[in-house]
Amino acid sequence: MRFLRAAFAVFFFCRAEAADAEYKRILVQPGQDAVEVRLPLTDVTGPARVKRMEAAGVGIPVAPTRIRLDDAAFIEWQIGYDTTDPRHWSVAPGIEFERAGRKKYGCELSKLLAESRRLGLLSETELRAVRQQLDSLRAATLEDTEKLTVGPDTAPGHALPEGFARYVERVPIFEKNTPCGRIEIQLKQKQRAVGYQAMVYACLPLAQWRTSDGSARGPGAARSKETVIVRFTRDNVSFLLDIVRAFGIASREHNDDLRKILDALLAL
Repeated sequence: MRFLRAAFAVFFFCRAEAADAEYKRILVQPGQDAVEVRLPLTDVTGPARVKRMEAAGVGIPVAPTRIRLDDAAFIEWQIGYDTTDPRHWSVAPGIEFERAGRKKYGCELSKLLAESRRLGLLSETELRAVRQQLDSLRAATLEDTEKLTVGPDTAPGHALPEGFARYVERVPIFEKNTPCGRIEIQLKQKQRAVGYQAMVYACLPLAQWRTSDGSARGPGAARSKETVIVRFTRDNVSFLLDIVRAFGIASREHNDDLRKILDALLAL
């Protein structure tokens, strides 16, 4: 009997773990006239998390189930474009390339671009134009030309005891605002190497969120394991090209990868 109880406990635990992992997946799903992205609202440790824009123009992470999400709320999505797993749930068939001797498969942004082209939302002319832009952007990327700075805090009222002084690290953030959302490029110090790495984020406001039935999500606190849909149509698909350009100016590695991805996409 103890064995059966233990077996049932393990079974239900594994099912709960699998359901939780599935909910956290960022899915790119083609429709008839749009490409949809399913994003989790309450996964505060994943690549997509909810923030709230403060008066100072800075996004602050929030607990989405504990506060009312309103027009100041947005999803900050650290969007990816490749994976080493050919069976990734958002892989883009036919888009493959190599980096440093490793096989890479297009996913997320790559699949968004591929499905947008297949549906006629993006033309070959548009894709070739942004591919040419990447060539010119490679010469001076943000990782090459920008840096983090540290200096004394000159604001009054910050005297510390025992001879300590207060210094502030200033991290540059580069952003582009569009009617569909905001794109951010952030420089961060590399964790296992010397230098900086540029991270690209797609910031998607509440006005762009949809429920599974296609209706506007609207204000309100998030439910446990709630997901929302963001649709890319002909009207807002240019946002994806802006993300490509952001990667193109962020770093040479990103630029090289996106050029290979676009070459593979245009060859399909």
